[in-house]
Amino acid sequence: MNLIEYLQSVPLFSEMSNEELKVLEKVMVIKDYSDSHPFVYEEKNTDKFYIILEGEVEISHEKGTEPGTQRISTMGPGSLIGLHSLIGHYRPIVSCHGMGNVKVAYLPSSAFNLLYNFDTHLPHHFQMVVARQLATDYRNIVNELREMMLADSTVE
Repeated sequence: MNLIEYLQSVPLFSEMSNEELKVLEKVMVIKDYSDSHPFVYEEKNTDKFYIILEGEVEISHEKGTEPGTQRISTMGPGSLIGLHSLIGHYRPIVSCHGMGNVKVAYLPSSAFNLLYNFDTHLPHHFQMVVARQLATDYRNIVNELREMMLADSTVE
């Protein structure tokens, strides 16, 4: 798989130059994982962020006092997972597991931190990727909360 061509097709990375994408390609690791692989554990720090290249990942959350987990959503190719924990240095409140075989490109935290030391526009562009992803995640959370509130109001 040509990671540079793939990243050019992902809107979050589309503003990066070929040179910047070459740097990312050098520091990212492409790996295949089998069904149910846990990419992110709820309440456990992660040291990577992933870009899903192929397959799907389920996002879930442990139910409060009830046994089991609650499925929140599914993410597919082009989606980023683990970013919040990596930049915020806090434990995630969700778990992310592969649904079938999944191919990802991941960036270890050490490489993530080194990206900001390059004397190019890469740090700026990468910060924009992070900001856009956080904004998208925020909108999704607000929409999910709105749907939950509407569902609760129809039950009464």
